[in-house]
Amino acid sequence: MLTKEWQAEIHKCAKCGKCRSICPVFIETGNESMVARGRISLAEALRNGEIFHTELLRDYLLSCKKCLRCSSICPSGVDYDLIIQAMLDDVANHLGIWLIPRIIFRLFLTRRWLFNLLLKTASTFQRLVPLKRHGTMRHLPFMLMGGRWIPPLAKKPVLKKYRNTKKIKNPKMKVGFYVGCLINYVYTDIADAVIEVLNHLGVEVIVPPKQLCCGIPARSLGDVKTARRLAEVNVEVFENANVDFIINACATCGRTLKRDYLHLLGDRALKFTDKIYDVSEFIEKYFSYETKILNTKITYHDPCHLYWGQNISKQPRDILKRSAEFQEMENPERCCGGGGVFNLLHYDLSTKIGEYKAKAVEKSGAEVVATGCPGCQLQIEDLLAAKGSPVKCTHTIQVLRDAMFS
Repeated sequence: MLTKEWQAEIHKCAKCGKCRSICPVFIETGNESMVARGRISLAEALRNGEIFHTELLRDYLLSCKKCLRCSSICPSGVDYDLIIQAMLDDVANHLGIWLIPRIIFRLFLTRRWLFNLLLKTASTFQRLVPLKRHGTMRHLPFMLMGGRWIPPLAKKPVLKKYRNTKKIKNPKMKVGFYVGCLINYVYTDIADAVIEVLNHLGVEVIVPPKQLCCGIPARSLGDVKTARRLAEVNVEVFENANVDFIINACATCGRTLKRDYLHLLGDRALKFTDKIYDVSEFIEKYFSYETKILNTKITYHDPCHLYWGQNISKQPRDILKRSAEFQEMENPERCCGGGGVFNLLHYDLSTKIGEYKAKAVEKSGAEVVATGCPGCQLQIEDLLAAKGSPVKCTHTIQVLRDAMFS
């Protein structure tokens, strides 16, 4: 059941309903059980024995995107993320983890070589599936449930491509690069840009080959055992790398490394988490640099886990304004509808939430939309491909790389 810490957070909730005005899921569904206030009420009912652990309860919990918007406006300061994660852990403890995710999490995510084999097999199947609509997105039924469209898997993962560190003469510092799954297997050009830019700034970048998934997919389904194991490995790997800082280019990975590892490992993770920086945050804090303004009109989408989860919004904009013609879109911090596990389980709802974002991108008149999260990039590319839009989606660091070397 819920610990005293989580129950204290529950008692903070005044049931004012302000979260209803900002929750992307509630705005689309109007379902009280799919908003922070409603799920906190479910937590209370479960604690009091008024309801029981059921698959319906789990579905209500998994309909939460964990975008963190509700906590940002809560007048009572409720740490809703603590509550929803405690509920997910509790339900998983009573009902178990679904079989297929449990196999993937415990067998594949903890064994990089086996996960590579799984994705290599998926990549082979991918080549046999024809493109079904205009755009860069391709259907991968072997990998995902439903009609999800994703870009082709890279021929060579980042962790294999950068096994040997490029040495820098008299480096200003040495950093470790936490790559993350989407960048490692799909958006490898983001990693290229991170390393090229940091090398240009005099930073030696080490990419530890034994790093694993950050653990957020397992954590999202309440698989604490796997999430903790992944955290232990990653902390050890980067400690052994003996670097000054640890850089990442994924908003969700970054927040997981900064916050969840402290909950999973306690003080054991303190030195690790203190070194974590988003790449835009790191560059803007420690470096001055020159760029040429690209002849491209660019807008920016704020990833929830960067904007709400890490309070990072100015840094990527400063980079973009120095690199291209920048145009702010309407409500850039509004959720794109992605969200990992949420996107897989509630794809139609995810797409519905994202419709506003796709319209805002096009309305901005930009040729390119930049963001700081490959998960958001995946979602936005899917949304734009469905509309047949010519607007491209890229990562902030790729824009900076192009402006530096143009």
